Amino acid sequence: MTGDQQKDGAVLASFATLSILQLIKDAQQKHGLRHGDYQRYRGYCERRVRRIRKSLGYSHLHRSAPKHPAKFVQRKITYDVISEERYLQVAIFDAERCWSYAMQLKQEGGEDPHSRKRFHMISRLRKAVTHSSNLESIVRQCDRADAVTKLESQAYNAWMQGYLAFELKQWKRTLEFLKTAKTIYAKLSDVVKIPELMELYKARIREIQPQIRYCEFNCGDDAAASDEAMSEMISMRLKLGGDEGNLQDDFDKLISEMRSRATMGSDQQVFWAKKTIVISNDAVKQLIQSLSDFDAQLAKTPSYDEKVELYERILGDIRDVIQSLNEEQKKASNVPADRTSTSQLLLAYLDFLRTTKAIDRYLMIISYTKSQTEKKTKPQDLLRLYDSVIENCKDILNSVDVQNDPSLMDAYKAKVEYYQAFRCYFMAEAYASLSKWEEAAALYDRALHRSQLAKETLEKIVDNEYVKEKVDDLSDLSSQINSSKFSSQASRLAEVAGNAVDEAEDVTSQYSQPLVENMDEYHRINPEDLKKPDSNICLIPLTPSFIPMPNKPMFFDLALNHVQMPDLEKKIASFGSLETSPGIRTKNNAKQDKVTEPEQQGLTGMMKGWFWGRK
Repeated sequence: MTGDQQKDGAVLASFATLSILQLIKDAQQKHGLRHGDYQRYRGYCERRVRRIRKSLGYSHLHRSAPKHPAKFVQRKITYDVISEERYLQVAIFDAERCWSYAMQLKQEGGEDPHSRKRFHMISRLRKAVTHSSNLESIVRQCDRADAVTKLESQAYNAWMQGYLAFELKQWKRTLEFLKTAKTIYAKLSDVVKIPELMELYKARIREIQPQIRYCEFNCGDDAAASDEAMSEMISMRLKLGGDEGNLQDDFDKLISEMRSRATMGSDQQVFWAKKTIVISNDAVKQLIQSLSDFDAQLAKTPSYDEKVELYERILGDIRDVIQSLNEEQKKASNVPADRTSTSQLLLAYLDFLRTTKAIDRYLMIISYTKSQTEKKTKPQDLLRLYDSVIENCKDILNSVDVQNDPSLMDAYKAKVEYYQAFRCYFMAEAYASLSKWEEAAALYDRALHRSQLAKETLEKIVDNEYVKEKVDDLSDLSSQINSSKFSSQASRLAEVAGNAVDEAEDVTSQYSQPLVENMDEYHRINPEDLKKPDSNICLIPLTPSFIPMPNKPMFFDLALNHVQMPDLEKKIASFGSLETSPGIRTKNNAKQDKVTEPEQQGLTGMMKGWFWGRK
């Protein structure tokens, strides 16, 4: 009912819309799941349930009886007790608490399918499903809840049940629940007009989609459909952003499981270097499967950064497999010689794959760098990339197993000649950019010679399956070398002509100042030039210029010469008469009497002054 309803004689208003997905996502982001800390989130859910129950006055009871321990009485959330929406939050966070505990056990249990923590995880997920089902039944019966809340509760319960079925490997049941949740969230994203909620619903759909594709992969028997599902999973993985780390890990795990399932069964065989390699290792079979899908994935990837990420991921997978095989070989003891040789051949093949993919990555970077028109590409950058390509080709030629295959040797020798021609050309461009024209001209000639040699080598092995390089590229390179060579020669002549003009200007500017002022500089002067009447060489300035010199100032104080002093003769005469009169004693005479008085007393007077004081 959309309006108020009458219950027990009281008018009760409808509940506000409870966005379950937004509620749990906010709690997860703020309390641990941003960093994958499920234990912290579980503790938060437990504390929040306790706080809500305490505020509602609906906590669990401990009834005590005499001579008996207290008995725990659980107070369940049922439809009869629902009086406000906070009761629904109790059911939501009870389900979240059990789910986060299950995820914590899944992290701790690892990949062992028979560990006790996995069984405990399944029981916690079943408990979470119980709480989510209880929530859905309460909301469905409650007339005070609106339609959006009911749809959210149905989608949340379907997602929780689908997650449990996924862990139990019940693929068809999982597919039903997850498709139901996806459909509900898609409808909600169309109905709700709040942008934040729309993004949350679409993000939940993106989380559900890989699990749906994985279930379809496990349920389907058609190999083409399975390959299509795997390709779609990989494309969805590439579209994920850097802030979706947990979802990226889920994608990687699901893709690995799909590849392992696709490669289960009999051993695979690979023909390489005139030898047949039997592959029984599951990790190597998964790697071969991923390499077979790599070119198709690369063709479907439009972005340069995504292509680089694809190369980095496949190279990392190859390195991990090589490392695991080396560790297994070190641990193995008393291994037959034929098995050891097979392992060595397999390692050589994997190293060949790693090197070829590294070469392809460098060539892709070179192609992207050449295509950039926004900023000018430095020849030094391309020079370093070509150095890496040539070095990797030489590493392949140094392999013992490759030396037994003439087609491989011919192909990579031609590749070395091919890329050395490009390297020599860009080295000449680097010297030309530094205005070193003589070195650049020599390198242009050498690059032209290398391009002709590489063209002749490629024409001999046109049918080689390992050669992808084209003769037309060398023809274009030869034309570029010729045009760059003529351009550098023109620049050299222009620079020489410009230097002559500049030198003449420098000579004029040098001799414009007197030589006596430039004694610290060397000048080559012809004495005959000094005799010429129109010579511009100046030895010294004919009219010496004024030089400021420091000087001490002199002052003459003549003011006292004009001051008239008063006549003091009368005052001096009167002052002298006062000093000669006997009846008047001056202060100086009194002081002299006081000073000489102790001296007249002698030694006894001084002793009396020390012990009995002075009067």
